[in-house]
Formats: sequence, C-alpha cells, structure tokens
Amino acid sequence: MPGWELIGTEEQESLNTIFTQSNGVMFAHGFDHLRNGRFRVREFESDLKNLHSMQHCLATTSGTMAQYIAMKALGIGPGDEVITQAFTFVATVETIVEIGATPVILDVDDTYNMDPNLLEQAISSKTKLIIPVHMLGNPCDMDKINAIARKHNIPVLEDGCEAFGGFYKGKPVGSLGDISVFSFDFAKTITTGEGGCVFSNDRFTDKWMREFHDHGHESNALLPRGRDTKSFPGLNLRMSELQAAVGQAQLKKLKTIRDGNLRNKKIIKDALIAEQHHGLQFRRITDPMELADTLIFNFPELKRTQEVVKKLVKLDVPTKNLPDALDWHFAGKWNHMFNNVSVYKDSWHMEWAKTADLLERSISIPIFCKWSTAEVEDLTSRLQQAIK
Repeated sequence: MPGWELIGTEEQESLNTIFTQSNGVMFAHGFDHLRNGRFRVREFESDLKNLHSMQHCLATTSGTMAQYIAMKALGIGPGDEVITQAFTFVATVETIVEIGATPVILDVDDTYNMDPNLLEQAISSKTKLIIPVHMLGNPCDMDKINAIARKHNIPVLEDGCEAFGGFYKGKPVGSLGDISVFSFDFAKTITTGEGGCVFSNDRFTDKWMREFHDHGHESNALLPRGRDTKSFPGLNLRMSELQAAVGQAQLKKLKTIRDGNLRNKKIIKDALIAEQHHGLQFRRITDPMELADTLIFNFPELKRTQEVVKKLVKLDVPTKNLPDALDWHFAGKWNHMFNNVSVYKDSWHMEWAKTADLLERSISIPIFCKWSTAEVEDLTSRLQQAIK
C-alpha cells in the first residue's frame, strides 16, 4: 500500500532543509547563489535510476505526464496504434487518446494483466508501441511480451505506476522495457503528493524528454538560464524541489513498505487457502517478489461475489479498485472517452467481455505495511466470516 501510510517527521525534516539549507528555493533550476549546491530533483532522479539500474531518470509532474512525455519522445502521434490492456487506470488510455493515437485494448488473463496470447494477433502495420501495465503490484509476463515486441521491432513502454518496488525474475519493475514510467501520487508505493518519472537507457531520448518537459530549455552550461538555447517547443512538466524532498525521505522507507506488504499478504493468503473449497480462486502472481499491494481473489459466480462483498461492507473490510473503483479501472466503463475513438465508438460496451466477467467476479483487498499482528489476524477473521 502507499507511502502516505508512513508519512511522518522524516518528510517534514526533508522539506525543512529547503529553507534551512537552500534559502527556500523550491524551483529545480537556477538560483545557484541561494541553494547552496542542493538540487533535490536531480538528486531524487539519481537515487531512482540507481535503484532501478537504469541510465537515465526524469522526474515529472505526474505519472500521466510521464507517459505523455515518453510517448512524445518515441514519436507516437495521429495514425499510430498503441496496444495496452483493459484493466488499468483510465490515465493509460486517455493519454494515448490525448496524444492523437488509437488505443488497441486487450483482455487480461488470470494475472489481471495483459494477456500475452492475444498480443501478436493485435499487432498491425500501424502498431508503434506496446504498453503493459503491472496492475496492483503484480508484474506482467514481460518475457512473453518482450519476445513478441522484439520479433516485430516495436518498443515497449512499461507502466509501473502501481508496482514501484516490485521485481520480475530478479529485475526491478521499470527496468524491463525500452522505457518505463511511474507515478508518485498520494496512493502509490511512495508518494511525493503528485509526481512521476520516466526511465530510459538512451541518452538522446532522455535529452529530448528533459528539454521537452522544461519548455524546450537545453540547459546550456555556458549560458545563464535566461539566455539558454532552445531548438523546439516544450511544456512545463517539471517536478518541484518540494516534491523531490518528500520523495527522498519516502525512498528510505521503501524496504519497510515492501517487507510489510509481503509479510501481511502472506499471512492473510495462507489463512484463506483453507477457504478454497468455497470456490475462492486467487490471482496468479508472476513473481514472489511482487509488490504485494493487494490480495485479489474471485469466485466462479457473480452472485457469490456480490454476496461476499455485501458481507465485507457489513464487517467493515475495505476493498481496493475491485469492486469499489471499477469504473475508473476498466475500459468497458469509459464511454466518455470512446465516444471520440472511432474504432470503439459503437462497440465499446460490447468489448472485453472476458475481462468484464473476471473483474466483476473479483474482490481486491488492500494490504497495509503498518498493520500489527493483531490487526492482520482480525482482518483475516472478518474475511473468513464473509467468505463462509
């Protein structure tokens, strides 16, 4: 679960150093005579890239804008097709639409992520990008996805917004594609309030993104910022020193978050295994070193799921996205967007039936890292009551 669970004096002290050490400079650039050598956004970027063993990291205003910048850098635009999945946060698809490309949306499998078996048949001559999304902490089957992408020479943009801190076959999520994005909003693994980042291993791509997110500034070391050189227009998508200061403090808590999530999820899941004779089936996890953000399970019949959900509400057991926020995480609910996408304009309500069936029969329980043993045992007891 998110970094807000652990927000405390460490974040406050990190923010205070902006005023005690850097004379209140909150901007990521310039003011060298005041900031006393501290560039916290650049420091945060360096910490992030080292953590993920990537060459470059660019901090941004949000995960949504991280995806937008990455797609712009890859040359995605009108006439292009971008493949992604039906279970994701709305930002994944709305960013594709806003950049002028056409989303091609695949059903998910029992990992609740992109079904690799559907990927190759969805590729056309217009396909220019594949975006697998590691939903709710569980990494996608990146081996299969990457193999298909390489076969067709299509780049992969990894959406790790909901899986920061997770691993897939020994490698950090975010280091598995050609380029990757993360979100640091208030409900993510670590938070900067709002914010995000883009990882890449190509210095030319990083250079373009760095200039684009800063109004086209080339950050020419030979010139003051007011006379900086520029070669193309950009936007203001910069992270502030305030956000970076919080992020630096949060990063130090990542192991605590990961370890707590894994521990508490295992206790609950092990206890619920005994309830599988009631028809309960767990989500398939691709790697035991997942983020363990949630525990997801389903039942064979929708009616059974609805009965359990009613019990959970009565017993004050929280859920996360399934079913409480399904409208914002399933493509089949986004008529407000697909009415303007010709390929889905008349069919969106009939698409992704396999995903709709799975999600409607599913329940997602959030996992918190600060739960005490007593709290975990109490939650487990209430879950068992609801299922029985």
